[in-house]
Amino acid sequence: MNSVYLFCEKIFLSNFFYIKMIRVCSFFCLLSIHLSAQVNKTDTIYKDSVPVKILYDNKIYKLNAGFATVGAGYYLSNNINYLMRGLSLNFNFHTFKEFFVQLGLSRMKYEESFNYPNKKDIVISYFNFHFSPFVAKTENAHFAFVFNPIGITYGGGYKDETSYYKGIVMNDSTSTIQNNYFGLNFYSSVQCIYKIKYDIGLGMDAYAEYNGNNWMIVGLKLNVYFSAAFKGNQSKPAWYYKKNPDKN
Repeated sequence: MNSVYLFCEKIFLSNFFYIKMIRVCSFFCLLSIHLSAQVNKTDTIYKDSVPVKILYDNKIYKLNAGFATVGAGYYLSNNINYLMRGLSLNFNFHTFKEFFVQLGLSRMKYEESFNYPNKKDIVISYFNFHFSPFVAKTENAHFAFVFNPIGITYGGGYKDETSYYKGIVMNDSTSTIQNNYFGLNFYSSVQCIYKIKYDIGLGMDAYAEYNGNNWMIVGLKLNVYFSAAFKGNQSKPAWYYKKNPDKN
């Protein structure tokens, strides 16, 4: 419990995370106020009483289309006391209603050299593949919210610390088996996306990876969102598509 408490304290006291979260929250609050004042005409197309498309901005979009996100950000871990940079790629495939299956991968890395009191090089590398069978998404013309309650990751990496004394390697942990790890973990994530277009957007992604041994990684990323929703330009009035829901 002490390690979990210290880890949480490290996150909340981190100036980097604190400042970034204030900026992100302020941005989305201002954006919500701005968009609430706008009036956008959106027509929903139904087939057999089920919504299948929308007409928006003179374009036709499929509802509940598959989507992908590409993210870059920073990660912290309770057993790696360094701020890691990372990239992620996720593909989401529609299953039913507003639910999706998610497949993706993440890559995290940290490199730094210290010259005092003695020279030391540190390299941390970690990657994983992840899968979630139950991702929920809700959206409108301006925002999309994606929530993954729990999924499975499989991956690993290493932590290498090399120490020098007068230019000679005194300690190299590369061959130390304890510094290498590989296995199954769980992960959760939540994303808030602002849509520049209905099918393209930018957003923030809060990520957590954990297992039963009080080991955890948390991350905050900036995401680019792409959706396969676009079906074509609207060339006829709304009543035509409502009468012919299979037409684009």
